[in-house]
Amino acid sequence: MENSQQAESSSHRFNLDFPSASTSIRPRALMRKYNEDFKVTETLSFEPSGEGEHLFLLIEKNGCNTDWLSKQLARHFNVKPFSVGYAGKKDRYSQSQQWFSIHLPGVKAFDLPEANESFKILKTEKHNKKLRLGSIARNNFEIILRDVTQPFDQQVYEKIGSQGFPNYFAYQRFGFDGENLIAAEKMFNKTLKVKNRNLKGIYYSAARSYLFNLQLAERVRRQDWDQAIAGDCLMFDNSHAYFAAGEIDSDVIKRIEQGAIHPSGWLAGGQNSESRDLALKIEQTQLIDYSNWIDALTVVKMDSARRAYRVIPKQLSVSQQSDSIIKISFSLPSGAYATALLRELFEINDVARQPDER
Repeated sequence: MENSQQAESSSHRFNLDFPSASTSIRPRALMRKYNEDFKVTETLSFEPSGEGEHLFLLIEKNGCNTDWLSKQLARHFNVKPFSVGYAGKKDRYSQSQQWFSIHLPGVKAFDLPEANESFKILKTEKHNKKLRLGSIARNNFEIILRDVTQPFDQQVYEKIGSQGFPNYFAYQRFGFDGENLIAAEKMFNKTLKVKNRNLKGIYYSAARSYLFNLQLAERVRRQDWDQAIAGDCLMFDNSHAYFAAGEIDSDVIKRIEQGAIHPSGWLAGGQNSESRDLALKIEQTQLIDYSNWIDALTVVKMDSARRAYRVIPKQLSVSQQSDSIIKISFSLPSGAYATALLRELFEINDVARQPDER
């Protein structure tokens, strides 16, 4: 009883209801009543070469998560888990098309897994390198929302299509009811020892993502999350490259309005933030209570980085399928969350917000 009360108390510390940039009344909607309601198609940042020791598989999965499928592939091809690669994780509660790679040196003949209710192979290619995390140009989404309480407002969609939305890490990153953050804090306070290397990585990433969201949330409250302020580091669109802003002149303002550059926040790690002046003050104010987290991330040598505060979706379209059903499609760069976009438009009841055990 005492342990459950401690967990409950700890979970209440982490408020995952980050402020929305939208001022419009958001209709309620049900998401992922069926896996097919949430379709994702992955586009790699390169084309497989057609030759090499790595077998690339384009797989459509339904109702299973990426880690589970990776283990099934390792078992089928009789290789170690490390020999299987993928570019990014896709939700269990979805119908997703994503690429996997299997290292098969010297293997000339092999059998492919047979199609089943969980996944089927759509395409095979060869390549000379393992598929690495982040090797994604874009993820394309086609989402059906049900039980929508009112018709959509076209102007709201047009604004997001042109100006973007806050680039929050979504609730998937933090685990059911913030359990990944609870575990991370216990690790940092040395009240929990985690031996599993993969779990450690999940908890570290959740903690760093939460620190970023705190910074972005304050910029959203200030209504300058999509504008440059003194001391900002400005990130190039769809890139990890950025530069420290000097004077916020008309050229910077124009490039931001065009979507060519974006203000960015600090992903805590071994180096200090490169922000200055007002931008740095906002970061420091939001993170003042989390110095032990930042110290812990430094100790494990997690690299400091930046993440854009906003994302501008491509090919955003919406159609009313019936009085209570909406279909919305769009394309996002690697690392951006579809649910972060949808929360700007709807109060989402997501079937997937429950523990994922498979």
